[in-house]
Amino acid sequence: MTTPPISPAPISLYSGLVVREPIVTTLAPEFERESGTRVETVFEPTTVLLERIAAGERPDLFLGVAAAVRELGERGVLDPLTVTEIAVSAVGFARMPQDPGPIDDSVRAFLDYVLGAPAVAYSLSGASGLHFADTMRALDLLERIDQSAVRFATGLTAEAVVDGRAQVAIQQISELRSVPGDHVVEPIPHELQSYARFAVGVRPGASESARRFADQLSGDRAAEAYAAVGLSAPRPQAVRG
Repeated sequence: MTTPPISPAPISLYSGLVVREPIVTTLAPEFERESGTRVETVFEPTTVLLERIAAGERPDLFLGVAAAVRELGERGVLDPLTVTEIAVSAVGFARMPQDPGPIDDSVRAFLDYVLGAPAVAYSLSGASGLHFADTMRALDLLERIDQSAVRFATGLTAEAVVDGRAQVAIQQISELRSVPGDHVVEPIPHELQSYARFAVGVRPGASESARRFADQLSGDRAAEAYAAVGLSAPRPQAVRG
């Protein structure tokens, strides 16, 4: 009797939502076909993933806000020599095409727009939602927005625009675009922006397959997939711990 071949152990990836679509639709399937190694993914905001790390979980790869990934490298949770920046994201807003947007791209027009919306959706745990809340709080506007806001513990806020719970959704542009539907996605004004840098790193002792997948996530093919969802390429440098 012929013994069936042993399948390689799967690779575990904890990743921020910002790159969910390109990983799920393109990068992970391509790697699985080429390598025969399955990729098991968990997508949550970086803050939520860090809580799981603090509780003792150790994925093979961690992809999130660059500062957090660097810190994990400094603590030895990730191999610091593998920590590499992969993309830069901007905060955007989503609306349905039949709903009017701001009258122009100024800060005043955007603030009038969100204050006039019946409901604004934003995340309580993602970097973009925290930035939006902090910005609105600094302008003494958050209390007014929160009177009717749709606040997500985790997840993709544009879902609330598509299903009608909110008229405006705030999140990273790539996350807004990853929600199916014909909603319109635009960046918030530059003066209110927060440009988040994202990086990936590999756990010490992880398999060679995990390291190859990390290389793929920081390669040219990945850069094309990230650009397709609105992410920019970082300056050509690796982030080292």
